[in-house]
Amino acid sequence: MFRGLYTAYTGMRSQQEKMDTISNNLANVDTAGYKKDQVVLASFKEMLTLKINDPEVPYSKSIGKMSLGVKTEEIHTDHMQGSLKQTDESLNVALQGQGMIKVGRMDEEGNMIERYTRDGSFMLDQEGHLVTSEGLFVLGEENTRLILDQQDVRINKDGTIYSNEVRMGQIQVVGIEDTKTLRKEGGSLYFGTDATVETPYEGTMEQGFLESSNANSIEEMINMINVMRTYESNQKIIQTYDATMEKVVNNVGSIR
Repeated sequence: MFRGLYTAYTGMRSQQEKMDTISNNLANVDTAGYKKDQVVLASFKEMLTLKINDPEVPYSKSIGKMSLGVKTEEIHTDHMQGSLKQTDESLNVALQGQGMIKVGRMDEEGNMIERYTRDGSFMLDQEGHLVTSEGLFVLGEENTRLILDQQDVRINKDGTIYSNEVRMGQIQVVGIEDTKTLRKEGGSLYFGTDATVETPYEGTMEQGFLESSNANSIEEMINMINVMRTYESNQKIIQTYDATMEKVVNNVGSIR
C-alpha cells in the first residue's frame, strides 16, 4: 500500500518541477533571445516482484516487473531559433543561424568573465561602451570592449561596426559545438562549461531586428493545464490511500 503512496508522490513532485519550468517560460515570453526549457522525465529502475510466504506456493513466484515512480532526468533547453522582430533601432541586432554573441563583465581583479547571449538589445553606457540590457560589455575581437558613439551606426552582417563610416570593431559571435554543454545564468544569458567548444559562426547578423523568445504563450498554457490535471490525479490517489489507511487504523483493529 505504501509503495503506491510513494509512487503517486513522485508523480506530484515531477509535475511541480514541470510547472515551475512552464511558469518561467511564460514569464520570459517577451524576453529577446530567450530559449524555452522542457523537463525530461524518466522512470525509476523497474524491480522484479515476487510472491512469497504463500502456503499454496512452496517457492517464490515471479509476478512481474513494477515501476517505482518517475523522476526528473534533465532540464532540456530548446535552442530552436525564434522569429525576428523588426525594431529599426540601430543598436538592435539579431542572429540568423545557430550561434552566440560573446559578452562579459569585469570581476574585482579586472579579469573578464565571459558569457553568451542571443539578446541583441544593446545600448551605450556613459563611457560609450556597447553593453547589453543587463549592463554586460559586448565583446569584440580578442575579447576587447567596443566603444562607439550613437551617430550613424552601421552593423554589417558579419558583425563589423561602423560609426560615421569609421570601423569601430567587430562583435564577436561564435558557434557552439554542443549547446547542451551551456548552462543558463538567467533570462537569455548562458555560461560555458569545461565541455563547451566554440566553433566559427556560419550565420549572419541583422541590424535593426531582435530575436523573439521561442516560447509560445498558448502552447505553454496548454502544457500548464495538462500538468495541473496530472498533478490533481496523483493528489486524488494519495487522498484515496489516506482514506483507506484511516479505515484500517480506526476500524479494522476494533473488529472482534
